[in-house]
Amino acid sequence: MKSANLILPIFAFLIALLFSCNNQTLRIFKSSSARTTYLNTLENSGIGATRIGSEWKHSANEAILKAPQLEVPISIQGSFKSKTIEAKAWKIQLEQGASMNILVHWQALDSSKLIVDIMQGPDWKELESFATQSDSVKFEAQKTGQYLLRIQPELLGAGNFQIQISGIATYAVFPVQGKNSKAIQSVWGDVRDGGKRSHEGVDIFAVRGTPVLAPVSGVVTAVRDRGLGGKQVWVRDPERNWNLYFAHLDSQLVSNLQRVNPGDTLGLVGNTGNARTTAPHLHFGIYQNGAINPFPAIKNDFQQATKLKEEQVAALMKVNTSQANLRSQPSTKSSIISQMKANTPVFVRAATLDWYQVEDAEGNFGFLYKNLLSPIESTSLREKVSYAHTLPSQASNDSLLVDLADFRKVGETEDGFDMILDQDGNVLFLPAFLQ
Repeated sequence: MKSANLILPIFAFLIALLFSCNNQTLRIFKSSSARTTYLNTLENSGIGATRIGSEWKHSANEAILKAPQLEVPISIQGSFKSKTIEAKAWKIQLEQGASMNILVHWQALDSSKLIVDIMQGPDWKELESFATQSDSVKFEAQKTGQYLLRIQPELLGAGNFQIQISGIATYAVFPVQGKNSKAIQSVWGDVRDGGKRSHEGVDIFAVRGTPVLAPVSGVVTAVRDRGLGGKQVWVRDPERNWNLYFAHLDSQLVSNLQRVNPGDTLGLVGNTGNARTTAPHLHFGIYQNGAINPFPAIKNDFQQATKLKEEQVAALMKVNTSQANLRSQPSTKSSIISQMKANTPVFVRAATLDWYQVEDAEGNFGFLYKNLLSPIESTSLREKVSYAHTLPSQASNDSLLVDLADFRKVGETEDGFDMILDQDGNVLFLPAFLQ
């Protein structure tokens, strides 16, 4: 075992470094990559090559492997301890054109900042990385797929966090005046012509003559009256490289190559073209090397994530029922990962409104409903000094010699280890035959 005395000088130097570099702020520190900038600081100081520096980098990668799936809207909170080096991450599925607002509140017990990363799967490419104490960021998915949100405090950083993730409108203006996405009655993929084709857009129903609005700044690229779309207007969205299609208009009120701003009237709702036998509506589509689903870009009726009541969550709890289902997501509709027995101890990693995100001693990771967990009851230990493990499966030559007077037994694992806890929240595993 490496002596703790060898680590203390590193901690002292690191604390001096962090306090000399940090300034209190409530705004985002923008950079090309806050994580890269901080990693460079660690490397240049020599800390990156130490054991604690390596653990900080390893925990960031480990968080990606353990990241569970969340559905928006969601609020999640938890804490980081200065003596525990870890990162936390969550996956979110987004469709192309969908946007979300991520509100991060980091209540630090020191001057540390929280590094927030947004990454794109499947190779988890970094898209954004910023350091913050309290701020929000809007994120828009440019591709359909998995995205990942990762948070990690600077080394030795301690504090509580709460993150609220809500869906928000990508376009500031809905294409039909006085309506919202609830007015859509025919969606992407609906069957057309007896199954010969599918609907490549959405239909927004409204009274004839209702203004059709430009949802974004752009340029009118075509004003036509022909084919299935009847009277139609095309607008180029230069920011996203999209072509917006407005069809079945009763009349067009713009001209080709005209510049438009959000809210400008393009025409009036009608039922021209192949919509002559249907009620007046706007067919809205988006094209980018073919048609893409426009709904994520114009959806504007969202349920917002609820601000959670701040609570100090115990780092270690136990199952209080004869059997508890560990689930993949904070929902009873999600899949069951495993079934936990009564008195099984679990590490609490974070909390939502009704669920705890937990991990057991064997590394099973998921969500348990809050009512299924209770505080741990501890008992004293007979032995005074013994070798203990940081993991129940660790080899004996990697064990630590500890003074058991500082620990109490809080549970047992199925592998024959007693789980012990000290007053600082450090958890170790003691072979049960030693007790």
